[in-house]
Amino acid sequence: MTRSGGMATFRPDLMRDHRQRAGLSLEQLAVLADISPETARRVEAGACRPTARVAVALAQALQVEMDILAPSPPGPETLKHLRQRTGKTQRQVADEVGMSAQMVSRVESGVYRVREPGRWAPAYGVTPQQWLTAWQAGRDERRRRIEEVRGGTQE
Repeated sequence: MTRSGGMATFRPDLMRDHRQRAGLSLEQLAVLADISPETARRVEAGACRPTARVAVALAQALQVEMDILAPSPPGPETLKHLRQRTGKTQRQVADEVGMSAQMVSRVESGVYRVREPGRWAPAYGVTPQQWLTAWQAGRDERRRRIEEVRGGTQE
């Protein structure tokens, strides 16, 4: 659980709405999601964003799709968004593809390209073409941030 990290698109208000519709207290939801009641309270209050694992556990406990609690951001999804939707950490993806977590981070941010997207796609739960589209979206996002830092000027 982190304040600045976690799932940026997670909607605490939707979590509360679905919890209340299900007739669950925060404590009951915490038990079903296998998290502490304090974590459930902090997430629902918006005091912190849940990790991907906690968000997936909450969605499962509420019997809703992950996209209900953490809608996809506008525009194409990045690899990071795809990974978070699966509830996996970078370390877990790294183990599946036989790379370091640092390499997964660099690939997700568009710093490095991979030769075999078909080897990576299953770890993200998508087809190789969807994986490539998400990789490009991450690279484009990184370019935009770099250009913003530079003041939007290009040489």
